[in-house]
Amino acid sequence: MIGFLKRCFLSYLRFFARGALAKHKPTIIGIAGSVGKSSTAHALFSVLKQYGNTKLVGNSETGIPLGILGLAPSTYSLVDWLKMFLAAPSGIDHLKGTKYLIAEMGIDDPYPPKNMEYLLTILKPDIAIVLNESATHSMQFEKLLARNPLLSGEGAAERSEAGVRYEEERLKLVTQKIAEEDSKIITKSGCKIGIYNADDENINAAIKQSKAKTTLYPFGKENTNAVSYKTYDVTTSGSSFSFSSTMQQSNNVTISLNLPGLLLPREYEQTFAAIIAAAASLGVPKETIIKGLQSFSLPSGRSTLLTGINNSKIIDSSYNASKAAVFAFLELVERLKKQTKRPVVFLFGDMRELGDTAKIEHEEVAKKLTGIVDYLYLVGPLTQKFVLPSYPLAPSTYSLKEIRWFANARFAGEYLKDHIPQNALVLVKGSQNTIFLEEAIKYILANKEDTKKLCRQSAFWKDVKKRQGL
Repeated sequence: MIGFLKRCFLSYLRFFARGALAKHKPTIIGIAGSVGKSSTAHALFSVLKQYGNTKLVGNSETGIPLGILGLAPSTYSLVDWLKMFLAAPSGIDHLKGTKYLIAEMGIDDPYPPKNMEYLLTILKPDIAIVLNESATHSMQFEKLLARNPLLSGEGAAERSEAGVRYEEERLKLVTQKIAEEDSKIITKSGCKIGIYNADDENINAAIKQSKAKTTLYPFGKENTNAVSYKTYDVTTSGSSFSFSSTMQQSNNVTISLNLPGLLLPREYEQTFAAIIAAAASLGVPKETIIKGLQSFSLPSGRSTLLTGINNSKIIDSSYNASKAAVFAFLELVERLKKQTKRPVVFLFGDMRELGDTAKIEHEEVAKKLTGIVDYLYLVGPLTQKFVLPSYPLAPSTYSLKEIRWFANARFAGEYLKDHIPQNALVLVKGSQNTIFLEEAIKYILANKEDTKKLCRQSAFWKDVKKRQGL
């Protein structure tokens, strides 16, 4: 019964959202991918708002239609949803005067309503972007492999005999399936322009198999791409990037970005390259693109730089975590460590919704830590099960000074408050589902006013975390 009511509610929201789009006809830019959708959407918003009235919506089957109608839940209570149900018809004019609509189009499942094909029944982008793929939400996509005996438990022994690791093969195929679903934003949407990461082999394969009549603009390392990477640098003062673009009047143009106060990993090359391609395809001048990108700010918990106790610098990326994102930030702090000689503290929480791939994903992160991290603090049952056992000997054996596990973020924060080393670089990364590492950060802030800069500080989230003892 609940499932039926939910489907009816989604159809109801979709009806009015589609009506709003048909009435106001904004240019729609859709963004898909495993990592970086929110950062890309916010940075693109910073560019396009200079060029016309721009709105940002997303990133789910409920978030997209609600955003189009100008509605947002506050308490997520039954009364809250009823209010939005009643307000939906009046939201049809929320897009009045909107020139550009940027939509984060996040998928959690291969089947409706959490897949790309369902999201495309709400809106169809004129410009579609696919950033990258990794095994985020792989737990839901594993159901696509369940009927294949060589990819289910039944075939594990045969694969072992063939010398192929079952977990690695499964992870590879799940990632391919996620890429195929995300790439439908280009291959199944009828978009005029498709912008995609040419360095991601899974996305490349999905795009090249398509027969869609779409103008494609790839971005990546090779200078044959429409937008290619040139240089990258980061210090404790900020980050800088440069790109080569062939999209400005068919000339090879260099676009340089200096971003003081933002400590961004190299993977933000994907974000900025995609934005440069999208903006250029809309005729936005180079100078306007640069101005917009150099003035954008990230949402809370996506690489926020905070000042901590004991003269520490906190890189708060606590909003969410996947292996690809963790690797990117570990490489960032490795660069900063070499520059500053500061010790690295890593507060690492579980990476959730990985299903059968959770073991291998956490173990690969554990291998990556050696030589980068000096103090490792873990939170959650998955890090306890899969990361902690990777260090069976004394910490010094792995160039670590300390390894500790905590049942929740509050316990971790209480410990760090009294033990954080002087001048540390503190990286914080973990999933939101019961982990909530932003609550640990509160204990080590030099200025308690910075609490307002942390993610998930609304009344709703505070109530959720209070019920969990945080």
